[in-house]
Amino acid sequence: MQISRRTALVGIAAAVPLASAALATPAVAAPPAASSGPASSGTGVLGVQRWLNTTFGHVPGWVHVTEDGQTGAATVTGLAQGAQSLLGITPVVPAVGPATRQGLEQHGDVGGETGPDAGTWCRLAQAGLICAGFSTVTMTGSWDAATVAAVQALRGALGAAPAGPTMSPHLFGSLLTTDAVRLGPGGSPTVRTVQQYLNRTYAEATGGAYGSTSGLVDASTSQAVVRAIQIAASAGAVDGAWGPGTAASLRAATASVVGVGASGPWVQLVKALLVLNRERIPFDDVYTAADARVVRAFQQFQAFPATEQTGTCDFGTWAALAASSGDAGRATTGADLASRLDATHAAALTSAGVCIVGRYLTNDQSAGVRDKAMTVEELRVLASAGLDLWPVFEEGGTEESWFTVEQGVTDAHRAHDAARRLGLPKQTTLYFAVDFDATPAQTSSAVLPYFRGVARGLRDRGDQYKAGVYGSRQVCTTVSSAGLAHWSFVGGLSTGWAGNQLVPLPSNWSFNQVQARTVGTGDAATEIDANVVSGRDPGVTAARLGR
Repeated sequence: MQISRRTALVGIAAAVPLASAALATPAVAAPPAASSGPASSGTGVLGVQRWLNTTFGHVPGWVHVTEDGQTGAATVTGLAQGAQSLLGITPVVPAVGPATRQGLEQHGDVGGETGPDAGTWCRLAQAGLICAGFSTVTMTGSWDAATVAAVQALRGALGAAPAGPTMSPHLFGSLLTTDAVRLGPGGSPTVRTVQQYLNRTYAEATGGAYGSTSGLVDASTSQAVVRAIQIAASAGAVDGAWGPGTAASLRAATASVVGVGASGPWVQLVKALLVLNRERIPFDDVYTAADARVVRAFQQFQAFPATEQTGTCDFGTWAALAASSGDAGRATTGADLASRLDATHAAALTSAGVCIVGRYLTNDQSAGVRDKAMTVEELRVLASAGLDLWPVFEEGGTEESWFTVEQGVTDAHRAHDAARRLGLPKQTTLYFAVDFDATPAQTSSAVLPYFRGVARGLRDRGDQYKAGVYGSRQVCTTVSSAGLAHWSFVGGLSTGWAGNQLVPLPSNWSFNQVQARTVGTGDAATEIDANVVSGRDPGVTAARLGR
């Protein structure tokens, strides 16, 4: 089906938190003249916003900070741009990229400056502390007792090791994000302990960064644990993004293979990952037989081959814990694709070990689109090749506006009618696609109503087919938990989707995309998305397709 081929990169961009995205590196020049300004033009966050605009509003690229007294992404962006200006980066940009991080490293600790910009640096740090919720701080321009106390309180909240009164570049950088530093509503104290451990152990390393300590598993936490793996495995790049380089470094780190009786940093890191994956396991640095039983159950649920369900944490287990694609190169037996299969291409798939394919019921509704719909003749080809089928419906669904009750009813009618024309057996599961990184709020307000419409539309046609869902782990779990999807087809290939990051696979997962591949050569070459198959949904067997 290759749904994620056009969304994986979008998902990666969308998942990077504000003020930590890497944009094009701007030029670096001498810092513009900037008045340190009055202590503030008001108090609290409103004073911060007014001071930022007054002090830096003239610099090239400045994005005006709305003066509403509300801490949020816009104000944090102003803090980041203020830091860039003081570092001599021009034009300033509304994100923290490599130039900002490098500039902060070269600048050194914040709070010990001398010279004409010392007061401005101090006020910028105080502004960040105020926005982080340290209300006793005022923008005096002096590294006073209230500021030092707030810096130490910030360290404690983040789990950082004790240090002097000033702020390291990485600690100051934590103020240039929207990551929460206090236990949030619904947050888990155990998860917060893990988040603080990650900060304490890895945030000050080269390439490290402080992450959220809200007790909620979020994109910041996902990036923090991947950075920890990269640092521990001596990866070439420490950027918090799971990719081939990280996987290769981890695979080469033989000390990362953890079995019963092991202890030390690698054990604590894998147990941190297990906690973040919602496994009930003590968070310590000793790997026990009880831990191995938890890991063995995890491996079984992930559909590891029987010989790899050992309870030992090896590369495949690390990968499955860290990324929704897991070990992307693992052997798979499922493939979804947009290309219609003929005998030659079907044979190439079977030669590559594929047993079941995901194919589209219909074409998109817009003009000039690729002809991806199945035909009766193609079903005969699948039957002859011994390939089973899972049918997918997607005529839109790449943005929130598609998802309404009415559209769900329409899509269910069209999917049902197409399945009947193709002669698919009754009670086959038809997978309806949510092909964007829907937030939990969007899932609740738009995706769930859409699937209620799907249920109504299938009832209109006599409930001859079941509804399944394609989407992120978060979407699939939410839709399925609402009783609106029988099975889940997970877009795990889109590792950048926030809805996939450290979110467990749904309990009813049937297919999980892990890698875009080319199978076959020459005229038989076929582009597929490789899928791990759980076996929960047998699809339509080749024998039934051949009837």
